[in-house]
Amino acid sequence: GGEALRYLLPALCHLSAEEGPRKVLLTLDAPALLVDFLLQTWTSLKGRKDGASSRDPSRETACSALLNFTVTEPESVRKDPCYRTLEVHLSEALPVLVNKPHLLVLVANYVTLGLMIGRLKSPPSGSVEADQKRFFTAALRFLRGALESGSGSGSCPVQVSVSWKDSWDEAAELWRLSLQVLGGCIRTQPWVVGLIREEGWLQHTISMLAQCSALPDQNTQEVLEEVLCAVVEQCSVSQQEIREVMRRDHGGALSRMRSLKESVGLK
Repeated sequence: GGEALRYLLPALCHLSAEEGPRKVLLTLDAPALLVDFLLQTWTSLKGRKDGASSRDPSRETACSALLNFTVTEPESVRKDPCYRTLEVHLSEALPVLVNKPHLLVLVANYVTLGLMIGRLKSPPSGSVEADQKRFFTAALRFLRGALESGSGSGSCPVQVSVSWKDSWDEAAELWRLSLQVLGGCIRTQPWVVGLIREEGWLQHTISMLAQCSALPDQNTQEVLEEVLCAVVEQCSVSQQEIREVMRRDHGGALSRMRSLKESVGLK
């Protein structure tokens, strides 16, 4: 059952990172077991009052193992129905979990996992599925909350927001990975650009980068630039808006994004 699996999760996670053992785990339907574990723990988490839902590292370990499968076995992700079950679960759980700051690392795992799966999907032929839209909406809200403009204006660097500070060391890498994958999602699922605009992620990010002098680190600058370049490729309105802001911005972090400058047609 779930308790036995809980003890095996660290080993499963380790094995899922290596090709030989991972292939064996696939024949044993390990991803389905991991998805089932997340569903079970979600049921118990859902039933608790807000303060009682303590952090459970085994959920995060299960996500890490699933991430290993998702990154390395894209064909399996496209074919195995357990990933569709996982998608539905993520879209149900994420809007609830984003409001639980003490579970921020789990949320970062959920966001990364969902975006990884989203990147592998074909663009919808008709209207976007409601659960996909729900997931991306919650994911964008979560990703947007990590950084904020420093107090004051102009010369202040971007800061990690108060709600993220305690978890930043653990969640930063997942946050960056999520942004990187979001760039991939924009290219494979162009409808996401509309949501990025509607949800205010684009406006928030551009304003913050134009106002602030620097980002917490080079990696953060690179992933944000990557997403913005993907947005610009897919949306001429966004390209125009960003070009105008960059024309006016002479000292902000935005002005140092060279690839973005080229993408919007500035030298």
